[in-house]
This record gives sequence, structure tokens and C-alpha cells, in this order.
Amino acid sequence: MIDKIKSYCKHISHCHDYGLLVLRIAVGYLMVVNHGWDKLLGGPERWADVGEFGMKHLEIHYFYTLWGFLASFSESIGSIFIGIGLGTRFSSLLLMLTMLVAANFHITTGKGNPESALIYAFTSLALVLTGGGKFSVDHLICSRKK
Repeated sequence: MIDKIKSYCKHISHCHDYGLLVLRIAVGYLMVVNHGWDKLLGGPERWADVGEFGMKHLEIHYFYTLWGFLASFSESIGSIFIGIGLGTRFSSLLLMLTMLVAANFHITTGKGNPESALIYAFTSLALVLTGGGKFSVDHLICSRKK
């Protein structure tokens, strides 16, 4: 019985890269479609609003348009990069920071629920730590250099 369990565990460990692929595609797709793309296309006025919402609760009262653009970029273009596995760690770090700011907004204002932002933040942290896996553009680029 123990040998069967060990055999199963040894076999299942090969699914690590498939798990990362599913995680990357799911996070990338859901973030772009539900949060990022409309913010990016909203232009400077929308970016300023997004930046003000997030940053004034951190007592940062300047460059709202820049902060909003960075949030919009990480939730759209960065999420596309996460989905395909290009610059996975960097894109995931940007998304994690954006989601922590969003969670802070929800917590400090009492508006909405920080749960989704925290789930995206922790998922992004996991991708920062693991990278994109074998089925990513990152892996393709790095394996060609050898």
C-alpha cells in the first residue's frame, strides 16, 4: 500500500508544470477580461481616477495618472504576459503589488470586499516564487540560451 502511494506521488509530481500553466492562463485571462483591459483603454482620465482611489489611502497624493497607468498596465498587459509566461516573475510582482493596493483600498474604506484582490495577490506571489514553469515563453527563451 505504501509503495502504491509513493508511486502515485512520484507520478503526480510531474504535473507541476501543467498546474503552473493552468494557474497562469486562468489568472491572466480573468484579470485582463474582468479588471484590466477597460482600465487601460480608459486613458489618462481613468488612470487618474484609478491612481487616486488606490494611492490616497496610502497617503500618497501625487502622480495619480502614473500610478493609475501602472495599475492598468499590470492588470492588462502584465496579465497577458503572465498568461503566456513572458517575464512571469516580474509581471506577477507588479500584479501582486497592484492587488495589495486594491486590497488596502477595500479594507480602509469598507467599500467592497478585499477577498478577490488578496486571492490575486497571493496567486501572483506564488508565481513570483515558482516562475512560469516548463510551458512558458520564459522557459523557451532560457532553454535556447544553453
